[in-house]
Formats: sequence, C-alpha cells, structure tokens
Amino acid sequence: MKHIWTVLCQNSSIDSSTNLLSIFNCLDELTIEIDRSKAPKIDELTIPFGAQLISLWAIEDRNKDSILESRVEILDPGGNSLSKFDKKINVKKDILRFRSIINIQQIKITKEGRYTVKMQQKKTGEKNFSVVSELPFDIKIIYKN
Repeated sequence: MKHIWTVLCQNSSIDSSTNLLSIFNCLDELTIEIDRSKAPKIDELTIPFGAQLISLWAIEDRNKDSILESRVEILDPGGNSLSKFDKKINVKKDILRFRSIINIQQIKITKEGRYTVKMQQKKTGEKNFSVVSELPFDIKIIYKN
C-alpha cells in the first residue's frame, strides 16, 4: 500500500450517494485557556482534542487482499513521544484506494510549542514502522488568573 496524503482536521463528512469526502476545519494550531489556580501541578496534561486524522492510501496490487498496519505517534516540542496507537485494516481485493479515518478524542500536552503527529506504516514483511507523513501543529497556552 502506498500512502498518498494525511490531514488533521476537526471533523469530516462522507456523502452516502457520491462517496465524496468533505474535510472541515483543518488543524495546524490550537489555543488552550488554562485557569492557573486550577491547573494541576504535573508535567503532562490530558486535554480533549476531538480531531480526526484522515489518510488516503493507494492499493499497489488490487488482485489480492491486503492488510494496512498503521501507527500514529504524537510527539511534544522536545521530541518526546506522548502517545502511540496502532490500527490494522483488512483491505479486500479489487479495491483501488481507500481512506482511513482515525478519531483522536484527547491528547497529552507537556508545554506550549510545536507538536508533531507522525503517521507510520509497517509494510508486509518488514519488522518496523516507517514514517510516511509528519504533521506539525502548534499549541498555544493562555493562563488565566
């Protein structure tokens, strides 16, 4: 399978009659307001995110069933891995391309700055995942008193 593109957005919609995908509110920046008096005294905070990671994949051999093994990894501004989640999708033969949609309900944050979402793929016969897309998004934190 060949990765074509990946986008991070707030939500999407697929028209049932045409199978057209509409992508809404692409994310490249997030501003968070935190009440300083109620903020936990920890280095890592989990916040609601409510986003989708949508990818388009092209099938290289449509004459047989195939399996897509993907991994999403989120890195903080220091390059530390905050979370990873794997997804395995069975793709039937005769499919030319398909879209994967991964819902991300919450994320961990450590500080203000540039975060990276890495889409990774493990190809058939390989032991490790390889990065096929990196999406930067910035988190700004506004502290209220």
